[in-house]
Amino acid sequence: MPGTTGRPEIVIFYMDAGGGHRAAARALAAAAEEQDLPFAIRLVSLQDVLEPLDFMKRLTGRSSEDTYNGLIRRGQTRFLPAMLHVLHAVIRVRQRAFTGAVARALGAWRPAAVVSVLPNFNAVLRDAVRLSHPGVPFLVSLTDYADYPPHFWIEPGIDRAIVGGAHAVEQAAQAGLARDRISRTSGMPLRPAFHRGGGAEARARVRHELGFVDEDFVVLMLFGGKGAPEMEPLAGQLLAAPAGFRVVAVCGENPELVAQLSALEGRARGRLRTFGYTDRVADLMAAADLLATKPGPGSLAEAFHQRLPVVVTCDARTIPQERYNAHFVRQQGMGVVVRSWREIPAAAAAFAREEAASGATRARLAALPANRAVYEILEIVVAEIGARGLTPSP
Repeated sequence: MPGTTGRPEIVIFYMDAGGGHRAAARALAAAAEEQDLPFAIRLVSLQDVLEPLDFMKRLTGRSSEDTYNGLIRRGQTRFLPAMLHVLHAVIRVRQRAFTGAVARALGAWRPAAVVSVLPNFNAVLRDAVRLSHPGVPFLVSLTDYADYPPHFWIEPGIDRAIVGGAHAVEQAAQAGLARDRISRTSGMPLRPAFHRGGGAEARARVRHELGFVDEDFVVLMLFGGKGAPEMEPLAGQLLAAPAGFRVVAVCGENPELVAQLSALEGRARGRLRTFGYTDRVADLMAAADLLATKPGPGSLAEAFHQRLPVVVTCDARTIPQERYNAHFVRQQGMGVVVRSWREIPAAAAAFAREEAASGATRARLAALPANRAVYEILEIVVAEIGARGLTPSP
């Protein structure tokens, strides 16, 4: 149990807004346990710390996290840029109160380092660490391929920014961080179990389990940890396409969507398989030929690691911080970018049909360096602790 061993702690703050930040925090905790670090890992939900000050809960009875996740599940993402401006205004007005609440929480622990894997509140966290534990390093580890400035990920005065791409390095430098305060990793953090999943053996085994054969072209649909309402009509269009696709739908934490897709599965004559939240994404990706997804950094990182080409949407409903990811996919030739989910079936058919283009995409994916980011982040944090003489004695 993190924080109960008597060892100095690495405190990791996360939020469960969308699922990616929580997944990154859990991945780091799992990797630390695997490596038997001389530090306890304490995972802290910032929502829990700030809940007494949550303006959204006071107004509506629902927490800010629940409100955000509800918008994601219903596909009402056009409202998010406006909500982000409101959130930043609230943080500016209430920063002193927020900082005090976090500092009081931190005061009960003895961190050797504090790490944030969440956006928007990093000025609050920076000031709270300075107030409660002067000299303890505060590091921000981006779980997006790029920042969405201002005041999204990178703030002046943080001790180190840990980023997964060249563009984010330049953004951090433009935000005022010294180059030696910016660390680049090989990608987004993936949980250790994901590194052990997938592969050629899994492809044959999982296809057999799903009732698919080697010759089938399998499209995996994965629209983030909360799913998306367009997955049901998209599955219907993929199944109706002349290409004869087999479809796997991962709906995440969205029971209503699971029910809808399960009903469609019952009429699909073995060509559709539906999952809710699952820890088998690596194996399902190994069984697939193409991933249909929104440009979320977690799903893209997993696909890149499994060398799986992607078709991603980028339109008015794409959440602001993920729009760069679509540009990255197009720029690096890792897949296809479409303007709407309605264009995905045609894009998938073209990818299946045009062997030269799809082969080139697979070759570029095969040439990617191995993603060791979850381990690299821990190495960076431990090095930062050691540089300040805070490493525990053996």
